[in-house]
Amino acid sequence: MKGVRKAFLICLALGAVLTAAVCALNVSRDYGWSRSICDGFFVAAVMLLGSGAIRAVNNRGAFDVAGYGLRTVINLTIPALRREEKEDIYQYRERKKAERKSPAGLFLAGVMYFVLSLVALTVYEFL
Repeated sequence: MKGVRKAFLICLALGAVLTAAVCALNVSRDYGWSRSICDGFFVAAVMLLGSGAIRAVNNRGAFDVAGYGLRTVINLTIPALRREEKEDIYQYRERKKAERKSPAGLFLAGVMYFVLSLVALTVYEFL
């Protein structure tokens, strides 16, 4: 649980940076502050939820064959990047399985920013 909490806090900080960047870009468009904040929270939510979805798909092994193929091509074309031991696809998938991280931090932060964007949208529509 400690790893999920750390990932959640990092994703919250990343979402805050994204929100601030979108708000700063919207200032030049002469939008109101409530619309800028709503847009910022929504962009952060979409980016975090999208990244969490990609990580969840990756955790199921969807990109393992493509990664193994790319690693094989790189090993054949650039000898300096070769690993000492050769591994087959089964060993590669087992190694990648051990390295995988949970997408829970991304999803939790994304849902939080999505809820904040809904609150900001409500404020924008009724003010």
